[in-house]
Amino acid sequence: MSSVRIARMERMLFDRGTTYRNDYHGFELKPPVFTVYKEKPTCLTARPPPLKDVHTLSSWKDQAIPFNLLHKPRPIIDTDPREPQLIAKKTEDAGKENAIKTRPRLVMTPAVSMDDIENPRAREILCNEMYTSTITRATREAAASCDKIKAPFLGHPSPSNPITLPKLNPPYVSPEWRMETVSWDKRQLRTYCDPTKEFWLARGSPECRPCIDTAKIMAHRKRICQRELEKRTRRPPSSEPRPWLCRNDTRNR
Repeated sequence: MSSVRIARMERMLFDRGTTYRNDYHGFELKPPVFTVYKEKPTCLTARPPPLKDVHTLSSWKDQAIPFNLLHKPRPIIDTDPREPQLIAKKTEDAGKENAIKTRPRLVMTPAVSMDDIENPRAREILCNEMYTSTITRATREAAASCDKIKAPFLGHPSPSNPITLPKLNPPYVSPEWRMETVSWDKRQLRTYCDPTKEFWLARGSPECRPCIDTAKIMAHRKRICQRELEKRTRRPPSSEPRPWLCRNDTRNR
């Protein structure tokens, strides 16, 4: 490979210090999708029911006939049912107090002069509670509005126990492990490393476990082939008698 081509490849590889860990991805990078609360639309009006003819059971093509189509005001009292009746407000009578003081006295049970009571609130309570029939009182209670009535809020049956959290302390490290942790922490590299050509060449190639296993298998197969080859090329034993074996035979004789 020519030096010009090597220099060109080095410029392409180590121009901007790219790394295969951070710069190359096998998928498309998209911004994170955050969870957003979307309020459900509220139904302002109720859905109209399906309209069908009573006899033919066929759907109507137009809108439903309004319920109050034939509602008309009454001919005599002239009250419109489509408009709610307004509650009449009780007007204040300016000459009521003067009439009470100047009219002839009236004494009723329990022997209290109703006209001589100075407090108007006490006179009103006495008239409403003492001189009111049972039917009138029941009618008044039934027609009274109950919008302002609220259920009483019951307190806690017993005082609650306050929650107390323990003080946050750093984790305890036993003395026999402190020296090892400090020595390990000092060996860690905390400097900025620029992934340049010198950085990658000094780092070396990472260890590949499959490559090591493959190399061991190939070396084992090579040794087996050499043993088989040595067995085939070995000379066969000759049929001539060996000298030491002949001497032993003569001595035994």
